[in-house]
Amino acid sequence: MPDGEQRPFVPELDTNRPNVARLYDLLLGGKNNFEPDRQLLQQVLKIAPEVPELAKENRRWLAKAVDRMVREGGINQFLDLGAGLPTAENTHEVAQRADPGATVVYVDNDPTAIAHGEALLVDEKQTYFAAGDLTDPAAVLADPVVTNALDLNRPVGLMLGMVLNHVPDTEHAREFIGAYMAALPSGSYLAISHPSNPRDGSRLAEFSSAVEDKLKVAFDDLYFRTGEEIAGLFDGLEILEPGLVGLNEWWPPGEHLATPNGASRLLLAGLARKP
Repeated sequence: MPDGEQRPFVPELDTNRPNVARLYDLLLGGKNNFEPDRQLLQQVLKIAPEVPELAKENRRWLAKAVDRMVREGGINQFLDLGAGLPTAENTHEVAQRADPGATVVYVDNDPTAIAHGEALLVDEKQTYFAAGDLTDPAAVLADPVVTNALDLNRPVGLMLGMVLNHVPDTEHAREFIGAYMAALPSGSYLAISHPSNPRDGSRLAEFSSAVEDKLKVAFDDLYFRTGEEIAGLFDGLEILEPGLVGLNEWWPPGEHLATPNGASRLLLAGLARKP
């Protein structure tokens, strides 16, 4: 950080309560976790033992979405909001494999994610981290890290993977996503993955509610949206094939994740382009 520049406020690390970034890292087999994170995971596994595999499938989807943006859309700059902890197949790794000149800025306000994310600056020449609140697009897009790394006059790939479920106010989520996309030029992309709950009395709804209720004990802001609510987050954009669908529908039939209790439909994912 340049001399004289004030470091953004970072909340203190709390190791006595489960943490979203650490729990997701644990699901992916990471080691940056503490006993409360492990205890919560064990409780979730009793309801949905496939959840770790589902988290890995979400990372696989993220990699596919980034690769498509680079190869089909010519995107070579990405803004990854609520990025969490660095893990396997990060956005910058996938993007730079497809285009070595690609630039990525990660944004998060979680203290664990900030500590590890800023470490990326040591070895990665085109990867940056900004400590910020993803729900405040004006502040994020004006952050010097973002404005120095990205050319916001050119199309950007905006990533919101498994993070909007911690913004329970759907109208607020639509507003700030709309503000990001309004500020980005035509040809920009939006990628979202999100836990779903049809709330229609079906077995999937019951299963979704059981997982949601267990997690809400630790994360009271958690909210699994209906498919219609998630689709509304893409307002004004062209949703690309295969549409807003469960993760399994992003892969050929032979590569589907086998989940007898329907866990493969717990996550919906979509990729859209700004006309």
